[in-house]
Amino acid sequence: MKPSLEQNFSVAVRHQIWEELPEKAEFYRGIYSVTLNYLVSVMFVPEFEITQDNWPPVLPEDVDEISSETEARLVTAALSDYTVTPNLLLAGKQEIITLPSVNEDMKDSDIESKRGVIFFVKPQDFEVFSKELSVLADQTPGVHDCVKISEIKELELAKFVLYNIIKSQHFYARDLKILKMEKKKDAIALNKSSATPQN
Repeated sequence: MKPSLEQNFSVAVRHQIWEELPEKAEFYRGIYSVTLNYLVSVMFVPEFEITQDNWPPVLPEDVDEISSETEARLVTAALSDYTVTPNLLLAGKQEIITLPSVNEDMKDSDIESKRGVIFFVKPQDFEVFSKELSVLADQTPGVHDCVKISEIKELELAKFVLYNIIKSQHFYARDLKILKMEKKKDAIALNKSSATPQN
């Protein structure tokens, strides 16, 4: 069965090291930010050790004072709506974490805005994703650069986004609406390409 491609949304990939201060960037190596339809962000974070002390992840007093690779990975997971990370023991599982409030005023706000989802995958699968992400990041280096999901639908990364993330019961309804905001002609073209037999 092929992924459902009713929404031909855009996909942009960035190396997270591009987004950080030069003196801290190296701690973020291997982390990728994937943005769907310019608004929905999914972070791909290399493996980090999960212990009773660091899980669920919490923010340090100053998130700009990251001092290690592990801290960078934990903080990224703590701040993201959706995180994909390898873990052999937890592969295939999804875990809900409570995202930390930015300030006191947010504590009584919409509870949905403070929930994050961690998607655990096999290390070998994450390795494939990382290779594909690296290529896509080089293809979409600018702020407005992107590819359509229909253009990359055969990549393992795209299949995971379509099958596992978007179809997750934990995927926000608001984000699903964002992904449906494609132009009608994109959807028509996508449906035609999906129906074309593959040799």
